[in-house]
Amino acid sequence: MNVFHCQDRRGEAPRECGTAGRGCSDRCCDPHCGCERPQECCCPPPQPPCCVPCPGPMGPVGPMGPTGPTGATGPAGSASMTGATGPAGPQGPMGPMGPTGPQGVQGIQGVPGPIGPTGPEGVQGIQGVPGPAGATGATGATGATGAAGATGAAGPQGRADTITIGTTTAGPTPAVIDTTGSPNHVLDFVLPSSPSVVAFASGGTVNLTTGPSGEAGQPCLLGFGSFAQLPGPLTAQLPSGAETSAFSFPLPAAASLTGVAAAFRSAFPLSLPGTVLNISLIVFAAAPGAQTFTPVAESTLTLSPPATGDVPAGQLFSAVSAPFSVSLPAGTQLLPVLYASASGDDPSQIVSGQASASLSLQL
Repeated sequence: MNVFHCQDRRGEAPRECGTAGRGCSDRCCDPHCGCERPQECCCPPPQPPCCVPCPGPMGPVGPMGPTGPTGATGPAGSASMTGATGPAGPQGPMGPMGPTGPQGVQGIQGVPGPIGPTGPEGVQGIQGVPGPAGATGATGATGATGAAGATGAAGPQGRADTITIGTTTAGPTPAVIDTTGSPNHVLDFVLPSSPSVVAFASGGTVNLTTGPSGEAGQPCLLGFGSFAQLPGPLTAQLPSGAETSAFSFPLPAAASLTGVAAAFRSAFPLSLPGTVLNISLIVFAAAPGAQTFTPVAESTLTLSPPATGDVPAGQLFSAVSAPFSVSLPAGTQLLPVLYASASGDDPSQIVSGQASASLSLQL
């Protein structure tokens, strides 16, 4: 038969026998069933729900079962929470001394100490090599004049030199030149001469043009109160023709061209934004018998200021050359030529005005 015992109320700790009368507080199986008679506590079926079978005696320990499978990995702990630091372990024994490390970097130099006391004077050294001789001193004052010596014997009669007058010419610097020397002198005389100035004027309004690239266009030949406008652009050679023959003049004697001057007054206002226009003078020369005129490079003269921007009517442009000297033989034909050139945004231009010039000639 089945043996049952009374189950204590749920939620209460099991009671020992004798703690509540004759045993359990609930005798739901048998009123006589108690701790004193456990063997008689039998509840025939159907048993009430409070009766449970009484445990039998403990059997022998069975063999250990096989290891169960590893359970699932638990959730990761909170990354923001650090566990408490464990207690420090005991200090271990001191290890052996390591090898000596490399030498450290040299420290900065310390502050210099105070100057020590002066030592005893050393032994005198050997004498040095003599230095170079000093500069010569100033000349002393002249001594007193000595007494006059006795008059010497008269010498032999000397031979008299002769002087002959050679040529007499005019020049920029006066001079007397002994062309032969003693005893028969031939003297050439250079008498001073003043330069001659030859003046020119247009006598009217001239028109100077520039080419498409700003090169010199139609030039103007200046005369003595008149001018001539060449039909073509200025070139390095001007052929001998009606215009050049009419406005050139010959030198009556050999002379030197020593300077030039020129002036130009604009007749109308000019507007030259981004363009620079220059007015220049140059002297052309034709040697005796030559059929062409070529420029005397030293005589090139550019008038100032250069014309640019808004130029009013009546603006004066002028210049005087630095001194120079170009020798010209007698009969040379001289021809002053005025021209214009330009550069910038609009190099093709025309400028009108009155012109004048002068040449300096040294005979």
